[in-house]
Amino acid sequence: MDWKKQLSLILSKTLLVLLLVVMFSSSVIASQDDHKVWRIDFLNSLTGSVASIGNYMSWSAQRAAQEINKSGGINGKPLIVLEHDTGDSPEKAISEMAKIIDHALVALGPVPEVCIQAAMPMAVDRGLFCMLASTSYEVAVNYFPWSISWFPPTEEVLPGVTETWAEIHESLEKVIQFTEKQAVWPQMAEFHVAGLQTAGVKEVQEVEVPKDAIMFDSLAVKALSREPDGFILTCSPEKAAKIVISLQKQGWEDTSKILIFSSADDTSLYTTAGQYLNGCYIYNYIDPNSQNDRWISFREDYKKEHGGLEPSSLSTIYYDCVYMVKEAIEETGITGERDNLAKERIKIRDYCRNVKSFEGIQQTWDMSDGVPSEKGAFLFIIQDNHKEFVCQTN
Repeated sequence: MDWKKQLSLILSKTLLVLLLVVMFSSSVIASQDDHKVWRIDFLNSLTGSVASIGNYMSWSAQRAAQEINKSGGINGKPLIVLEHDTGDSPEKAISEMAKIIDHALVALGPVPEVCIQAAMPMAVDRGLFCMLASTSYEVAVNYFPWSISWFPPTEEVLPGVTETWAEIHESLEKVIQFTEKQAVWPQMAEFHVAGLQTAGVKEVQEVEVPKDAIMFDSLAVKALSREPDGFILTCSPEKAAKIVISLQKQGWEDTSKILIFSSADDTSLYTTAGQYLNGCYIYNYIDPNSQNDRWISFREDYKKEHGGLEPSSLSTIYYDCVYMVKEAIEETGITGERDNLAKERIKIRDYCRNVKSFEGIQQTWDMSDGVPSEKGAFLFIIQDNHKEFVCQTN
């Protein structure tokens, strides 16, 4: 063997040894860090079709962690929220879940529904409790007791919203609902109809909103040709915005007879539709006018970092989830030791699913077997990109 080959072999072996040393050192450091910090993994959609929603949910979770750390952490140890981007891909959701399944104490997400349906069977099988705060009860319940529902059953909440809106407009007899066939939205649309019928609306017709739709004038013309008295928009924020614009350009004048559902209460709704939203009704699950000190601070900082826009409908959910996990750790004596992982996962699960008098950023509520009580929705009128409170519905 000539000297060049010998030198090459020596260098290769040296590099291999160095690499193994680095990998071992990193493993030791990571192991030490696990004892020095609390880690919460967050499977979230930071890219893809619902990235705007995922990003503000990320913002709220990270804010909670920052607040907790400024106050001394959890039992003296700092908290980090580690985010795993699933996009809206079932394959990525499964891949990211596989990365955390053997070591995570608890998880936030997955987000959105396609990722939940793909990855949650793995979590259930391996006993990892996941905070499914962004979806409906009807999705979350499929993975009980290894999940939690952040909202009461949809049938208990949404009919009251549309019933209240219809009663405000006593002349409503025929309503057109624009429905996008995505996730749980068709089911939410059904509960919208139930509330309208209770209020005495005689006829509700559906106009399907294609997922790949870009132009909406033809849909608006189709809807207006049926001579309705009002509209409900059960579709994504940008599509809802463009439909509102198209309806008005086609001659619709009474914007108060347009109701926009909660999942469309997102930044792109307001940036796209702007002044066309004035007078429209919208519902969601947070009241921007709450006088809670934590909420006031949250709201002010959110607006500063989001171009002056109000916090969106789901913006507080993972903020509260992080605080609920903190409370569970503190109240149940969880250590975070790997040898206790299975038992401590169950402790967090059982505490969160039955926590009493949990003080969320906006309201206090109880959980019973994973389902919240005393949570309703809020109805607003939009004016100059702000929501003016109308009432709370149950």
